[in-house]
Amino acid sequence: MKPEKPIVVKIGGGSLAGGALEDLPEVLAGGHPVVLVHGGGQQLTRMLDALDIPTRFHEGLRVTDEATLNVAEMVYAGGVNKALARELNDLGVPAIGISGTDGPTLIVEPVPGLGRVGSVVEVKPHLVRTLWEGDFAPVVAPLGLGPEGAYNVNADSAAAALAAGLGAGHLLLLTDVDGLLEEGALVRAIAPDECEGYVESGLAAGGMVPKLRAAAEAARGGVEVRIINGNKKGALAGAISGEPVGTLISEGAATCRQ
Repeated sequence: MKPEKPIVVKIGGGSLAGGALEDLPEVLAGGHPVVLVHGGGQQLTRMLDALDIPTRFHEGLRVTDEATLNVAEMVYAGGVNKALARELNDLGVPAIGISGTDGPTLIVEPVPGLGRVGSVVEVKPHLVRTLWEGDFAPVVAPLGLGPEGAYNVNADSAAAALAAGLGAGHLLLLTDVDGLLEEGALVRAIAPDECEGYVESGLAAGGMVPKLRAAAEAARGGVEVRIINGNKKGALAGAISGEPVGTLISEGAATCRQ
């Protein structure tokens, strides 16, 4: 039997209880290898505030100096990563928390003007595949290895790079809305070449900007991408089974609005 293609799921750094990830045991039972990439921006901002380290963003990406990076590694690869792995274990998903610097898995180059922020230029899949062979679901913190050590990586971009590098069939970007919205209406499907237009027009702003750019990158690599509401149980399984959940970004997709 031909093995199922991997699935990459990008989630926030918050609690998993009551959300779409309750579908994961069913997905794993279907034979899909799964890797999860998490954020944790709110937790990082709270810790930076407590330490009197200022927070600054540019086009949805956190500007990261040396001090911010040290805290980011502690928050992302430490508290957030391990808490999510424990919660997944509680859901019946055998999970192991790693970061993109482990292995290493994500090789990055610096993004000009953002400090210690990296853009993934290579995915080394050996560690992830080794964990799959042991029937574990890797939970990846958004850090990569670059010329000066660890770098902060936008979690959506990290997930897109992993999806392409692992030959994934699906990339599911979980958020707190039903998908990309245009004047309050859900955009059901767009082609990757249309994503930047939503950014330039201002219809996509804040955290949706890196999501659309990551979706376009992965879709051009042959991955089917959906932006879905991670708070809705059944959304994950529905997206994988082909239901019209959230916003689909895929090569050849015809623009469709609700």
